Amino acid sequence: MSDKIGIYVCECGPNISSKVDIERILEEIAALEDFRDKELIVKQHKLLCSVAGKAFLEEEIKANELTHLICAACSPRDHDSTFKEVCKKAGLNPYMYKIVNIREQCAWVISDKEKATDKAIQYIHAGMDRVVYQQPLIEKQLDSNPDVLVIGGGIAGLQSALTLAGKNRRVFLVEKSAELGGTSIHFQKLLPRQGSDTATRNRKIKEVNKNPYIKVFTSTELSKIVGFLGNFEIVLKNSENDSETELLAGAVVLANGFQQANPQDFEGYNYTDNDEVYSALEIEKMYSETNQITMKSGELPKTVALVHCVGRKEVGYCSKICCNYLIKISDYLQSISSDIEIIDLFQDMCLPEKEDQEYYEELAARVIHSQRVTGTKVAGNKLTYTGINGRETTIEPDMIILAPAIIPAADNVHFANLLNIELHETGFFQEAHIKINPVSTNTDGVFVVGANRGACSISDAVIQAQAAAGKVLTQLIPGQKIIPEVMVSEILEAYCTGCQTCLEVCAYGAIYYDAERGISVVNEAICRGCGNCVGSCPSGSIRTRHFTNPQLYQEVKEALRK
Repeated sequence: MSDKIGIYVCECGPNISSKVDIERILEEIAALEDFRDKELIVKQHKLLCSVAGKAFLEEEIKANELTHLICAACSPRDHDSTFKEVCKKAGLNPYMYKIVNIREQCAWVISDKEKATDKAIQYIHAGMDRVVYQQPLIEKQLDSNPDVLVIGGGIAGLQSALTLAGKNRRVFLVEKSAELGGTSIHFQKLLPRQGSDTATRNRKIKEVNKNPYIKVFTSTELSKIVGFLGNFEIVLKNSENDSETELLAGAVVLANGFQQANPQDFEGYNYTDNDEVYSALEIEKMYSETNQITMKSGELPKTVALVHCVGRKEVGYCSKICCNYLIKISDYLQSISSDIEIIDLFQDMCLPEKEDQEYYEELAARVIHSQRVTGTKVAGNKLTYTGINGRETTIEPDMIILAPAIIPAADNVHFANLLNIELHETGFFQEAHIKINPVSTNTDGVFVVGANRGACSISDAVIQAQAAAGKVLTQLIPGQKIIPEVMVSEILEAYCTGCQTCLEVCAYGAIYYDAERGISVVNEAICRGCGNCVGSCPSGSIRTRHFTNPQLYQEVKEALRK
């Protein structure tokens, strides 16, 4: 059957039609000399992405028995997937279609109508040159496992497990310590906007333990994992008896939390365990266990200094939650004794939520003596601070409570290597996109929630956990198969020298070395077709389907023609 190429120009309301001469485009495209041996159907439509426009395209594909389709319209980001779906409905392989962006790249950026029209014709011609070199690609369907592995039994992990678990979906919740709850297990109270008491947290723990669709593994860590979205093979190891458990799951939610920096690692904080210097978390534990905040002698302190931003300069970011929990500790102290003098030294006050300011002001009016400083030092029980006027003052309160920076958990590097996910330069996990995909990672099926992706509050951790659960629920539907990417890299065995350069540059861990054959092999279920391996292969043995050199050459050759 001879090629029948449909070229459809979208007016996009006035966005394109008022900026380019569509009639001239239709005329010149229909008369192209190098397409004399092809049957061209060249038409325009007011709005191809509309319901009527999609129906028009579908009917055109069927009625004309098109073998190739060009849509001259807007950005692929807007409607590439829209027109691919139309192709599928009409029976045309969606990889025999090409969208050409004449709105953002011509109509909107070239003020001269004649020049914009010339450029649009050139780009459509380039798309036509490319599309005839495209090959049909067949989407494969793979069975998927809807079950989920959740790593970390803190607030984010608990919320993830509860949101995901159901009749057709089991959740395996893994916690390395002996009990669930994470860092919050040491809190006697939360912030007022979080419900004040810890009943909500305790209720979540009870619900998880009672849920028949959640299997809890305490004192357990992830030992090994291989696979991809929908099909992960997992090995867990119990730290108490070294026993191993093998599981299958379709996705992983990582909620391994954070750690606090050691203030003694920072310059200017020189004290020993015998001094009355404590971290905020140590105070939380003390208050939770004894309902008191006392000195090592067992006596109540008369003066307490709260020091914010310990290590902020060194780590290079604000830890977001420190100011709030020091205010909460002030509340603890006030409830113990109204005679305790509280000196609050801060460099910057971070109160991110609308309720936080009211909580701070209420306490500041009664019990907190706040002072802005530019720096603090601790030497034994002595605290030296520099005021904003540059003057240094040394005090010796009965107790010093430090708010050290929140830093990445010690096992982040371990998980990054095990799950093949990227780390940010700070050591926290790197999101796929901080705004539009904030809980996903570079590995499909692996999600990060809570403070492992950056300091966050309990409220933020809950929201992120629900967001990740939402991603899983929409991607892994019980009983439905998954369709992996088809525009993937492939290695031509005859040209592969086995140098393994491609393994080093693959961001998805999709390539492995077959020692028996002496070549590298692509796991198509994991590959996302990014092209890193193509550019790095010294023998030129790798290509990406739908982005082959001949296809790209034909398009670029015409697009750059003068």
